[in-house]
Amino acid sequence: MTKELDDIIIEHQFFSSDEAERNIEGRLLVADRLFQNMLEGVFITDTKGIIRFINPAFSMITGFGEEVIGKTPGIFQSGKHDEAFYRNMWESIEQNGKWMGEIWNIKEDGELFLQQTTITKINDDHGQPLYYAAVITDITARKKAEQRLKDDLLLAKEVQKSALSHPIQNDSFHIEGIYLPSDILGGDTYAWYQIDSHRYGVIMLDVMGHGVASALVCMSVRSLLRGIVNKCVEPEIVLKELNKHVYTLFQDKESLQMKNYYLTCVYAMIDTNTHTIQFASAGHPPALLLCANGSIRELADGTVPLGMLAEIEVETGFYTYENEQTWMVFYTDGLIESEENQIRKNIDKLKGNLLKHRTNDLSKMLSLVIEQQCKDLNTPAFYDDVTMLIAKL
Repeated sequence: MTKELDDIIIEHQFFSSDEAERNIEGRLLVADRLFQNMLEGVFITDTKGIIRFINPAFSMITGFGEEVIGKTPGIFQSGKHDEAFYRNMWESIEQNGKWMGEIWNIKEDGELFLQQTTITKINDDHGQPLYYAAVITDITARKKAEQRLKDDLLLAKEVQKSALSHPIQNDSFHIEGIYLPSDILGGDTYAWYQIDSHRYGVIMLDVMGHGVASALVCMSVRSLLRGIVNKCVEPEIVLKELNKHVYTLFQDKESLQMKNYYLTCVYAMIDTNTHTIQFASAGHPPALLLCANGSIRELADGTVPLGMLAEIEVETGFYTYENEQTWMVFYTDGLIESEENQIRKNIDKLKGNLLKHRTNDLSKMLSLVIEQQCKDLNTPAFYDDVTMLIAKL
């Protein structure tokens, strides 16, 4: 209980010999003080819709004063809502005793504004309506700010999508990818670069979490990839160099949240002349090599997630493949997570879907595999960002 209410109780001696009467007087006084000093605007009508009371905040918000007493709320109406809107509103009030929503109204000077409104029916002891009380807040500025933020996020989404590598297709190498963020923005990305006439660097990243923060971290790291891949080429050196940048980016920050960021990564250097793959992973789900005979090999050589340790040791795998008979698949964990969290079984489901659809062109193959994986996991939507790329070698 605040000091002001304590003073009121003492001043009006709620617990005197005439306790009941003084309680009523005190409650009325408290109610009036709250009514006069609350930040939300309030107006109260009788059962005929005639305004009987307003508080100072109502005048501050709308510009209307005592001149509205004796009139109906129709003087605020903007014309932006049809009869069905008000009919549904009043049906809710009569059936439920309350309605909450947003209404476009006009202020005294004619300015249009959006108000958050709660209308409550006040009944007597017999359940008959006495008054209708409306509590309003001007949310116009907040809505405009939310729209600006939404527009900014949509722009950032387009920027993030535009940073993804475009498909490459030639006689010896064909690669395409798909990216489905769980939110407007996500923490996954992929890239591939032609290092020279016959070598390609292919990489996928998954930043911890999802949403705006992960997207910003992802784009920050994404800006380093081309330089690192072209300079370092081989998986061991690429992951070590990338880890150094990520660790420095996070660990020298004072924020504990920033220090806890890390990312998983998978990288392969493909040589189309020698039909070889040099591969390494940093805490990422295993990459898959599909062969024409239906066999699938998991690639899991590598190290811990990037950004966790200042120095890392990287184990590199070396693989050979048959030209035009092999598909290499990278994906993020959003494609194998489910409520049951049976990762091993979900990877096997992914393998089956890849084999089932491998005869399609890569673009269709990507779409069909993801669609079928979602059905197999028995979920209407994935829980995390989903990213997958397929290279036909």
